[in-house]
Order: sequence, then C-alpha cells, then structure tokens
Amino acid sequence: MSYVSLYRKWRPQTFDEIAGQSHITQTLQNAIDKGRISHAYLFCGPRGTGKTTTARALAKAINCIEGPTSSPCNKCESCRSINDGSSIDVLELDAASNRRVEEIRDLLEKIPYSASGGNKKVYIIDEVHMLTTESFNTLLKTLEEPPEHVIFVLATTEPHKVIPTILSRCQRFDFRRISPPDIEARLAHVAEAEGISIETAALSLISHHAQGALRDALGALEQLGSYTNEKITSADVIALLGLTDSELLFDFTDLLSKGDLAGGLLFIDELVAKGVDLRQFIQDLLGHLRNVFLRQSVRDMQPAGVPDDFKERLSAQAAQIEPQTLTSYIQVLNDVYGQSRWSTDLRLLFEIALFKLAKSETDASFEGILRRLERLESAALNGALSPAPAAPASTPKKTARASTPKNKDEAAPTAPTVPLEPVATVEPASAQATKAGATATLPASGGDFDIETVRQAWPQVLKLVKEKKPSRYNFFAGGKPVRVDSGMLTLALKKSDKDFVETPENIQLLRNTLKLVTGFDIPIQCELANGAPKTVAVPEGDAAADDMLAPDDYIKLVQDTFGAKIVEDISVKETESQGEES
Repeated sequence: MSYVSLYRKWRPQTFDEIAGQSHITQTLQNAIDKGRISHAYLFCGPRGTGKTTTARALAKAINCIEGPTSSPCNKCESCRSINDGSSIDVLELDAASNRRVEEIRDLLEKIPYSASGGNKKVYIIDEVHMLTTESFNTLLKTLEEPPEHVIFVLATTEPHKVIPTILSRCQRFDFRRISPPDIEARLAHVAEAEGISIETAALSLISHHAQGALRDALGALEQLGSYTNEKITSADVIALLGLTDSELLFDFTDLLSKGDLAGGLLFIDELVAKGVDLRQFIQDLLGHLRNVFLRQSVRDMQPAGVPDDFKERLSAQAAQIEPQTLTSYIQVLNDVYGQSRWSTDLRLLFEIALFKLAKSETDASFEGILRRLERLESAALNGALSPAPAAPASTPKKTARASTPKNKDEAAPTAPTVPLEPVATVEPASAQATKAGATATLPASGGDFDIETVRQAWPQVLKLVKEKKPSRYNFFAGGKPVRVDSGMLTLALKKSDKDFVETPENIQLLRNTLKLVTGFDIPIQCELANGAPKTVAVPEGDAAADDMLAPDDYIKLVQDTFGAKIVEDISVKETESQGEES
C-alpha cells in the first residue's frame, strides 16, 4: 500500500470536521436542509484554509444516496467515489494549467449530459482567477443560464482578478485564516492518532508558523516526524523550519534598547556565521517587537508564539523601551524587510538599519531632531522634564559674545558659531520644576549664555517650530529676542502675536525647542515690540482700538486658522471707484 501524505490522509470528510470555517459550513448546511442550493458558488481565501475540501463536502452532501443532506454518510458508492476522486459526477479542473479557452469549451461540452445517479453534476474549478478573459467569457454564458442538473464551485486565492460579471452570478464565501489554537488542536489530534510524540510548545510554534494554513501545518508535522525518532521539541521545529530562537530575538532587542552598535554588529556577524537567514530573522524580529508593542498597549492580550518561560522577560522589555522608540524600531525594520526582496546585500542593509536604531539619540537629521522634540513635549506635558544642569565651573564654555580688543590694532575675535543641533537630555523630575515660569539654573547673561547666543540660534528654533507646528509659526516668527536678564529671555512681539505666544503651552513649546537647539533651558517672557512692559496700561479712550487687530493681522489669523489664500488684493478705494462707474 502506497504512502499517503498527512494532509491528504486527514482531509476532512464532512462539514463538521472542517476547522475554523463555521461561518461557511453552517450556512451551507442550512441551505442544503432548506433546499436552497445555488447553481454557482465562489470560495475565496488564503491557501490551505479548506476551499477545495469544502467544495468536495458540498458535492457529497448533494449527491449522497441519503441526500441532499447536510450530513453525508461517507459509505454509499457516491460518497466513496468522491472521496477517492473517481466520481464521474464531480469534475475538478485546475485553472492554473487549464486556462485556455479551448479547454474550457471542452469542459462545457459535457454539461448537457445528466448525472449518472440522477442527482447533480458538480464542477469544481480551482484557481479560477488564472483563466484568460476569453475563457471567462465562455464560462459566463453557462453561468447565466445553467442547466438544472449542474452546480459550479469556483475557488480562488485572488478574487479581485475574477471579472465582475462572474462574481455577480455566484454566491461568495470568504474563508478565513485558521486561528493558531484551532490548528494546534487539529495537530494534536493527528499526532496522537499517528503515534507522533511532540511537545506542546513545538505544536504552538508550528501553528503560528503556518500563518493560518492548516495544510502547511500538517506538512510541517509530517516533515518533523521524519526528522527525529524521538519526541519532537521546540529546538527541532526551529532547526528544521528555519525559525528564530526566542532567546536571540530578546537578546537583539536588548542590544537595540541599550544603543549598543558594536554588540549589534557582532550579533549580526554571528548570525551570518551560523547560516541564519537574515530575512527570516528580520521577519521574526518584527513579530517579536509587535508582541512587545501589544504588551505595552494591552496587558491582558496573549502574545503570539511566545513560550511561557519568556513571558516575564517580554513584560520587562515592554517596560524598558519607550513606545515612540519601539515604533521607530518597527518602522525602520519594516522598511528593511520590504527592501530585502531586491537587495543584493541584505547584511549591509541590516547593518545600516542597526546604526540608525542604535544611534537614534545622536541622529542629526531633521527627522531625528523632530523625534527628540516630540519626546521633550511629551515629557513636559507629563511633568517629567527637568531644567538643564549648569555647566561645571572647571570646564567653562566659550562665550558667544566677542571680547573687547586690548588695543586698537588688534582685531576683535569672531564669535563662535552656536551648535544648532545638540542632544537634549530628559531626566525624571517633579512636575513643579517644569512649569513655564520656573527659574532654571543658568549661568549669568554675561557668561556662557547671552542674547547673542539666542539670536544666532533663533532661525533654527523657528525652523523647527515651522516643521513641528506650522499653524503657530507665523505668530512666533514675529518675535524678536531682545535681552537675557537674570536668567530670563525676553521676546518683543506685536500685541496680536504676543497674546497668542505667551500662553503656557506656546511658551513651553518655544522653551523646549530653544533647549533642543542650544542645550540651555531658560524661562521666556514676552513684551510689546515698542518696549513697553509686559503689563501695559492703556488709556480709556484707546482701549477699544487697542483690542482690535490690524487688517494685516486679521488676514494672517484667517490664513492660519482656515488655510485661506489671497487670490486678488483689491483696495477699498478701487472698490468704491468700481461702484461709482457701475
């Protein structure tokens, strides 16, 4: 007796045995019991989810000697012939290899002949999306006016490639990927019946690796049964299927979180030396980071494919990595995985990605600065932002103010350029120390930090604000740094801009951005551009006029709020003259 593969030997024979598709099997069983059998069905879904198996079960239910019945006997001649593929009333056609119009015509020429048992002839066309347009059009006429004794079952993994005229004449059923618990239960049943000894953890790995395809899972179980004569372990599954050991995924993620570039490069070198498929490793690493992300977001959700002895470590990693940093890891690695199909040197691509991830805190690109600015804003809102510490007296920085020459023959030294993109440091602190009006520990204005430092850095501050908060930029751009006095920066603005800028939220945004650019955290206050103090006494007669915005300010406010654009500029005098002419 010839050997039969497990996925063929254990193919479900009734609707009740089909795993994970109860929404379809229940509907078909009810339709059969009520005598509402359609003339054409379209079964859609991923490979290995039971489309052809369900089509055969439907054919048996219709042609069983006790039928039509939702529970075929599997004992009569009709059921047995369908099971072994010898039935002349059930014809299966693979459209991938029989896609030409001549082959479809040959099939349709047999339709007028009645079924041998007096029931129905069932035509199962697998991978129907592979048919040519001419073949679809040939099939369409029969689907429009089918004979009473004919039923079509079309199966496809790509329903979007089936022409709409065919789709509209079929009852469509969408098969889902089978859940890992359902696959695991089926594998355990088959393993016990076949006398295959396997660990529960190994079953879990196989079920997750199958990605919803039970046929693939059974094929893997059969392969593992031949791989070892002893009990199948998780290590056997990892070795045979090319999966990544969970220990490696956790270790590499720890290196990322520490920013250990050298350790990460050595880790990749060791993977290559062991012959590990880097593309598979990146795919598994993305799955691991997804589990970390889910553990951060939903504590009660069970992670997919994580052994029980690693779940505590997963929780520790979820608490260690910031959500924004984790999102950055996933985005970069997902880009690498997408490029890996066409890359000639995946190792180099992976190492470049590692450099981006490990050195994200020193990334001088616009995106890196914006990420750090976003982190500063988040820390400020959560009360976790502390003032920058004063520079040690033993290592004073160069002042940005030019020193006075000793005599007239000496040229004044050029003021050093202020670094525009230093790294800001965020340390845990009490919320009280982060309020907008808190006084930071800073050098005196004549020391390391003065108004010249601010003025040189101000264009970069505005540039970052424009990129981060474009709706606020126009208001901030009108501000002019005028002095640094007693550890406080003063900005001069027009009244309309001043009222907007000096809100606590906007002051904090400016303060965070200035700290990001210069490395100094300094409180900020506003005053009117004409030099009046922050609180201005206005005569009663001019109070109403002072509260009104100038025309240009109104236009700017409308543009920022509603995204308006100036189409044509017409003065009041031109409007009046046009009215007189008309």
